[in-house]
Amino acid sequence: MTLKRARELLESIRGKRVLLVGDLMMDEWVIASVKRISPEAPIPVVAMPLTQQARTHKPGGAGNVAAILLGLGARVRVLGVVGEDELGERLLADLGGRGADVSGVLRDSSRPTSHKMRILAGRQQLLRVDTESTEPLAEGLAVRVREELRAGLSEAEVVLAADYAKGVLSEVSLPGELIGEARARGVPLCADPKPENIDLFRGASLVSPNEAEALQAIGPANSQATNGGSSGAAGDDIGSLPDDLPLEVARAGRLLRERLEAEAVFVTMGDAGIAVFPREGATVLIPARRFTPPGEGGALGATVVGDSTGCGDAVSATAALTVAAGSSYQEAAELANAAGGVVSRYVGVYSPPPAEIAAAFNPGSARNRQR
Repeated sequence: MTLKRARELLESIRGKRVLLVGDLMMDEWVIASVKRISPEAPIPVVAMPLTQQARTHKPGGAGNVAAILLGLGARVRVLGVVGEDELGERLLADLGGRGADVSGVLRDSSRPTSHKMRILAGRQQLLRVDTESTEPLAEGLAVRVREELRAGLSEAEVVLAADYAKGVLSEVSLPGELIGEARARGVPLCADPKPENIDLFRGASLVSPNEAEALQAIGPANSQATNGGSSGAAGDDIGSLPDDLPLEVARAGRLLRERLEAEAVFVTMGDAGIAVFPREGATVLIPARRFTPPGEGGALGATVVGDSTGCGDAVSATAALTVAAGSSYQEAAELANAAGGVVSRYVGVYSPPPAEIAAAFNPGSARNRQR
């Protein structure tokens, strides 16, 4: 993709109306310090900060996806569930302050707002503490999510399901006929699923698991790669492949695309890039890009190493918007790949601005190096 085309796509996605449904969370980042090992056990002694300045709260899960979409200029209506608690209030206020429509977010007094607290020393995560319920929503609440989804289809240009297997998405809240309704209306439905829920998204336009999730979703028996059609199993005869694409990933991507009857499957592979399995056309591997974002800033500041937190969110958000703009799935993967690369250069969640995504396609920049 050229720099000119990247800029055209980034401009075309501005103002797209996204109906986002999924598991909302509050992320908390605590910058602590470690100066010694405990005499009681071979574990670090973490000195917790006494000031609020060392603690950062950011929308997580589907909330982070919403923040990324909004940062790219989209109009976002958020559907999901939070608890009747202070964290839920703070999360909705944060998203509303960014410009999201949160009127469709429901309250559930029987569960807390999902909270993930990460404790860091410098750039290194030491511990993550999750406070949440992963039980499916009560049927009445799931029906309300479904009806909010159905009502929102009339205004949406794309539906994005951000699934973290925390109970919001189920056969009740997202039945197959609702995906059929979206397709009948010409509204793409994109999903970033967890393996245990992947069959909910049969008939979706785009499904984008990461490599580990894709392999888990097809099961260990099907992930055993072969070099031809000798076993007769579906997906063995997968045709020509990019040289750097592992055969087990190719097999998983092809099996999932056929099983889910999706228009395309993206398998994200971190430093190895994104494998694209379209219904029409050849399998393509989009290599990851190595670059350092210009300037400082971000959730916890720009870094040389960063981490992988939020990279998948950036991929799914950017890809969904690009598909909504009418691009090919390959172009969607290229732009999404660059967005994930920006996020990987930061510690913590980060909403990549269009200028930093476009910088990945600048041929005259040292930042534009494929891994």
